[in-house]
Amino acid sequence: MKKLLLLCLSVLTASCDTATRQFESRLDEILSGHKAFVGVAVRTPGGETIARNDTLLPMMSVFKFPVALAVLDRMQREGIPLTQPISITPDLLLPGTYSPMRDSLPAGGGTLTLGQLLRYMVSESDNIACDILLREAGGPEAVEAYVRSLGIGGIAASEEEMHRGIGNQRVNKARPSSVCTLFDLFLQGRLLKGEYNALLQRLLRGTTTGANKLKAGLPASTVIGHKTGSSDRTAEGIRIADNDVGYVVLPDGRRYCIAVFVTESEENDATNAAIAASASRAAYEYFSSK
Repeated sequence: MKKLLLLCLSVLTASCDTATRQFESRLDEILSGHKAFVGVAVRTPGGETIARNDTLLPMMSVFKFPVALAVLDRMQREGIPLTQPISITPDLLLPGTYSPMRDSLPAGGGTLTLGQLLRYMVSESDNIACDILLREAGGPEAVEAYVRSLGIGGIAASEEEMHRGIGNQRVNKARPSSVCTLFDLFLQGRLLKGEYNALLQRLLRGTTTGANKLKAGLPASTVIGHKTGSSDRTAEGIRIADNDVGYVVLPDGRRYCIAVFVTESEENDATNAAIAASASRAAYEYFSSK
């Protein structure tokens, strides 16, 4: 019986190793042949990481996820409710930047709760809401200190600063694997508790941007929580970053995290999105088969 069990285990191990090699080969195929540098990381339900080109890459609006964590961490520690009102004064409603929040308010500003600001920042990737919340968290330095305490770094500029010059859009950086680790810690409940954790999960699942990226590679009914991030194009037509990161819930309840950073891309937006969708599809098929 013992020999039979050992034989079964060896067969299962060999099968898993083969599946992993096939998945890695598939990722290599997806990443090759493009006029772009693409970093991909996948964190398995078992806590292992499979990555390609795992180096420091521009996050763009992906950095709004750690900003949300830092804001909610402070609220949790200080007992600040999600219903806390924040005054949005006219001087904060800067033109020339993406902000559904600004467009929904009168010219004289208004009042929104912290929960509403978080929804604008995470689900709709609102730049002005992000900078207001960045201020509430203590500024880029405070968010940087928070993520570095978790072993992840790279927050140095606000949305306003990134839009002052296109080169600034390369400032906030992270490794794809580090972002996956951050999502994993969050999903384990090690960063936020109760209503704070539940809110951020809802907001990530309610993301309205990037439907043609990670989400496009999944079956229609799949639960995904994600955060996108896209730069402007340089004068030479290069997209500095076209990213999507998040987590996926499999039909059996297991979860995995995935980050796709398409950077310094000469490809068009549809091709950038297709790279993320293809990597997402490959990951889903890999984990579904295990």
